[in-house]
Amino acid sequence: MDMKQKKNLKNTKFTLIAWVMAVLVLVAAIPVNLLFDKLDFRFDMSSNELYTLTSTTTDYLDKINDKHITIYCLVDMDDLKADPSMMALSSTLEQYDSYDCIDLVTFYPNEHPEIIKELDPEGYYLSDNGDLFVKCEETGMVKWIEGQTTYTFELDEAGNVMNAIFNGENYITGAIKTVVDGEEPMVYFLTGHGEKSLSEYTQFQANLSAHNYRAAELNLLNADEVPDDAKIIIIAAPQKDITDAEKEKLDEYLDDGGNISFLMSPNEQKVKYANIERILLDYCLGMDYNRIYETDKNMHVDDDPYTIMANLQAAPEEEGYVDMTSGLMQENSGLYTYMPESRSFYTIYGSNYTSLTIDTLMSTNTTAVGEVYGGTDEDPDEIVGTEMILAAYSTDKSRNNSKVVVMGNAEFIDDSHVETSYVIVPTYLFLSTITWMYDNQVDMNIPDKNKTYDYLTINSEGAANRTLAAMVIVPVAVAAIGVFIWWRRKNG
Repeated sequence: MDMKQKKNLKNTKFTLIAWVMAVLVLVAAIPVNLLFDKLDFRFDMSSNELYTLTSTTTDYLDKINDKHITIYCLVDMDDLKADPSMMALSSTLEQYDSYDCIDLVTFYPNEHPEIIKELDPEGYYLSDNGDLFVKCEETGMVKWIEGQTTYTFELDEAGNVMNAIFNGENYITGAIKTVVDGEEPMVYFLTGHGEKSLSEYTQFQANLSAHNYRAAELNLLNADEVPDDAKIIIIAAPQKDITDAEKEKLDEYLDDGGNISFLMSPNEQKVKYANIERILLDYCLGMDYNRIYETDKNMHVDDDPYTIMANLQAAPEEEGYVDMTSGLMQENSGLYTYMPESRSFYTIYGSNYTSLTIDTLMSTNTTAVGEVYGGTDEDPDEIVGTEMILAAYSTDKSRNNSKVVVMGNAEFIDDSHVETSYVIVPTYLFLSTITWMYDNQVDMNIPDKNKTYDYLTINSEGAANRTLAAMVIVPVAVAAIGVFIWWRRKNG
């Protein structure tokens, strides 16, 4: 056998070995992949385990294996899995579904309206495609999660997604704990002083229910103390003052970190709210006995100078202050903010002022006038030529972060007003104060998970050509040289 024949035999041998190895790899890869798919086995190669449930979730799910929870996702799973940007959510939902205590149901709401009716018989939840519901069979409680809350996207100036932050696991596990515990935060409306009845707030109750709060009336004259489940107390348009005994009960509630909203509509009667004022004074807030009207006809509703145009106030960019208005300014940029017949408030620099965080939420224009209305003869004259506070909040760190909100009207959220377009903004503002006072989202302290997007910035044509050469031309050239050498050896 001459040298050329030996060389050809050697090449044939190596070629045969290469083909055999390729076939063996392929033969091994197919069953291995089928096995992994059958066992639903996966590797999470992300640096922060973006596609893996945290130990906080897995430990909690192991503890509730005797419960029956259903997660309803209002989108078809095949469509969810087909969207690369939703990979973290789809993977997370599949892992929840792997637990015996959890069933995952995915569907589009328009295809199965009967399921939506079962989950939301009163139509309180403003659910849409991509939202989630979590239900516990044992407690019967349902928790709604807006789909848009499961991700936070950070954009550059051009609108490109630079970072996608997955928040979904914290929300979903928190919702599971909420429905398993079966406790809904209670919002109590105080009665016994001529306040507006809860029956006048049916639409607002629907708004509360949509955000997983429950409302009821509370008469402190017949109760030894504020109920333990009271997260927020609303005092809506009282016609007379609370008693000394009631004030004492409310003070104890505030000392324990309680929250009270005072919706103090103008009252023409010669009534002094002495005890309510004393509570407000502890939070360095004062209340005017007036009724505001607008002198500029362009700043009030036609033929009604008492339904005035108001201004939302931006929160200071300082530690401790809460931004409840900027989102409303952006979302409702095409709507004006109106308030029906209101009174005003003011701040007081009391001895405990430094322990408080006080901020204005809504104010009048300088063209508005606060005419004297009700109260007593000792109250000041009308207020002219200055902005007046229509809504404000105060937090007292020394009283377990208890919170007080004041608004100059209680009618803007009743059934006769809440559906009118001009009070949409203050209604949303008040709902924001509810969430701020007591956020009913159970925080499981599961950290957000980032999915970063890498971009290549090319600043010139020369740089583009060099990049093209490095990424395309050079590899192709190397491959061509390899093919040429192989051909020469084969035919050499």
